Amino acid sequence: MNFVSTKLGIFAVFSLSLLMLTPAYASVTSFSLDKNFYTINENIKFVGEQEGQEMVHVMIFNPNGKFEEVLSDPTPQQGVFETFPKSVDSIFGIKGIYTATAFTDSEYVENGTSIKLEFDGDRVFQIPDFVLELKPISDKEVDELKTVSFTVEITDSSVENEVYSLEKNPPSGATIDSSTGKFTWTPSGSHGNNPGAEYTFDIVVTKGSQTDRDTITITVNEPDAVNPEPEPEEKTETKQTTPEPEELEIPANDEAGYKKWFDDNYPEYSSIYQAVGLEKPLEIPAPFVDETKDPQSYVDRYNDEAGYKKWFDDT
Repeated sequence: MNFVSTKLGIFAVFSLSLLMLTPAYASVTSFSLDKNFYTINENIKFVGEQEGQEMVHVMIFNPNGKFEEVLSDPTPQQGVFETFPKSVDSIFGIKGIYTATAFTDSEYVENGTSIKLEFDGDRVFQIPDFVLELKPISDKEVDELKTVSFTVEITDSSVENEVYSLEKNPPSGATIDSSTGKFTWTPSGSHGNNPGAEYTFDIVVTKGSQTDRDTITITVNEPDAVNPEPEPEEKTETKQTTPEPEELEIPANDEAGYKKWFDDNYPEYSSIYQAVGLEKPLEIPAPFVDETKDPQSYVDRYNDEAGYKKWFDDT
């Protein structure tokens, strides 16, 4: 039994040596763990993409640089691969950072694609080659029944498939698109009952094992509290001051001067008659009346002739 195991081991090492010496024609373009992490009791598996349809191997080296295991895909498909699962506890024995390198049958291992794995004693997870970080989010202010909307972004635009969410008591009705990071909220009439009501919560982004968050405060105002209606101004009547009688210099024995004096100092009256409390007397007879004619003739014309009546009323 030991002899058979030894022969199989020698064959595996020999086969691996041949793989490492084979000229490179196709290569692995990317690969990763099949999920975010594996526990010590699970079987680990790698998935990835390649340029062709060759058998792919993943070599794992421990924190000391020692080779631990090789996982392969015995039946690769065009452009992709998936290694055969193997138990975590058979590969990861010491805590620290491991290196996993994937390569095809036709390339050297040193030309393969590598990723870093960390084993903390309980779990194995991939160390990302990027830093997940939200761009700063400024606080917002909005009126009741108005919509506040903005899009959250991360600092590294090359990162894809990150997931956005809201945490720590976001206001009712607030939403964020998990894929695009677009936040939308329309506060109801009750959200601004208290002038300057504030709603503080977290916006979170997650990618694999990385998470970042930013705390934001949105202030909701009642429209009247933001733009209060101005108090009506008290109207003050400007009274026209008229000189006291003793201050007036009334012209004597000058009828034209007296009229001008009255018109200049008492413009609020339409006539001298109104000022002194008398009605302006009518001129009788009127200027158009010919005193040589019978007055009744004018009355008859007024009653019988429409044109004459209109002329009289207008004139």
